[in-house]
Amino acid sequence: MLRRSLVFLENWKSANLQTTNTATSSPSDKWSRTGRGMLKLNTDAALHSSSGTMSLSWVLRDDEGRFLACKNMFVQGNYTVMEAGALSVREALSWLLGIGMGNVEVEMDCQIVFNVLRSSSFSSSFGLLIDDVKELATAIGGVEFVYARRSANCATDTVARGAFSETDRGEWFDTSPHFLVDCLDYDLMN
Repeated sequence: MLRRSLVFLENWKSANLQTTNTATSSPSDKWSRTGRGMLKLNTDAALHSSSGTMSLSWVLRDDEGRFLACKNMFVQGNYTVMEAGALSVREALSWLLGIGMGNVEVEMDCQIVFNVLRSSSFSSSFGLLIDDVKELATAIGGVEFVYARRSANCATDTVARGAFSETDRGEWFDTSPHFLVDCLDYDLMN
């Protein structure tokens, strides 16, 4: 058991100390459009540890920044920040595969998840979750993972927080929910 814990710790350290190229080492403070022909899928999770719940969310936009779809989910259970972040990416990719979309930049504000996705697999329950994310990305094709600061992920954070209210929980296509309009406008103006 001690050996397994030490291996997990070494793999975790390796993922978090990994050097990154200049394109991803300077995360953005503002939301930005993708390259021509790419979609952008921002993901996020919000934890409410006192009630043992969390929400997962994602927002899909085209290369002009136009809203295409978003979804949020309310989930029972206590999760760590990195587990919640990885679950959000996994559920978003599963949804994306289900609607038949690909060629997407998946942006997240959980740097640990981003770093682990770029490292080799390791044996743990978290490692298995990361393996699921990698398999979904391969099945979709054209998936790039990007890290951005929380300030660049306002829309998805807003959708995640909406899942804590039954009236703001759901899935939207083509027309954004009322509570998201201001964030989307702000992103396009900056």
